[in-house]
Amino acid sequence: MKSNKLSLRILAVVFLMAFLNPFQARGQEKLVESYQAAVWFGVRDVNRDSFPNTENLDFLNYLYSDSEMSDYQYLGVSLHLCLRGNWEADIKFAMYDDFAPNNFSFSALYFPFKHIGFNAGFFSYPQLMNEFNMFHRLTDAGYYGDIDNNFRQRYVYESGIMAGPVFRFDYHSFHAFIKLNGGMSSISTFKEKVNQKEINTNKRREIRYSTKASPAFFFFPEAEFNIDLYKGAKTTVGLQALASWYTVSRSIDYTRITYTWEYDEEVNEDIINPKHGFKKVEASLGLYFRW
Repeated sequence: MKSNKLSLRILAVVFLMAFLNPFQARGQEKLVESYQAAVWFGVRDVNRDSFPNTENLDFLNYLYSDSEMSDYQYLGVSLHLCLRGNWEADIKFAMYDDFAPNNFSFSALYFPFKHIGFNAGFFSYPQLMNEFNMFHRLTDAGYYGDIDNNFRQRYVYESGIMAGPVFRFDYHSFHAFIKLNGGMSSISTFKEKVNQKEINTNKRREIRYSTKASPAFFFFPEAEFNIDLYKGAKTTVGLQALASWYTVSRSIDYTRITYTWEYDEEVNEDIINPKHGFKKVEASLGLYFRW
């Protein structure tokens, strides 16, 4: 919910800038020299290491990886602003089939040279975590592993700050951006609860999880390719292709509190899980309009 509100605020600021810029005084230099808006359709492939079960639940084992990428398809919109003084801004929003604009990234770019620049920004996007309660159903002998029969699923958000060099190439109607980003990211913290019942008795047990921040360094190269298809007096229409690769190694650690019977017994533990390798590949195709 917080990520949705933040993305909507950023989107509102961007459109406000685009609306106000043409109304500046004629003698005043424009803040935004040109715009490029795009709409595109993309797919995301998520792969993460999966480890054998131990005595502790490892949430990253249940981060959803869809081989057909049907649950990680998205519709995106973007706005690229060329500002005065060799500055540029790049804003991207995307949504899954729930149409919530909760995938977003923002970066500011500076080009001291024609083809070489630098950029810095931040990003956030949701991922599915499915049926983590299966751990208890498979490993907790003597108990009904989870007396909640509902399908367990939740979103976790991967968010981070990034920076790196940018390379730009232009040749007639062909334009390309290559970003070599790196930085630090974390998965959003969350709380979960599992209720259990001992088989053939009335004894109850409740396990409460509270995850901790999981900062880790990542590498995140991106590429954008544009081909102008039509050039009018003031507007250009073209085809845009985007691709990116994201890799990080991290764990999800947590505090686990176990209550038994009438909550008169409590066991409090800090759990440190092994690090998983995680990779995300994205590709998208769409149209852009430049004016």
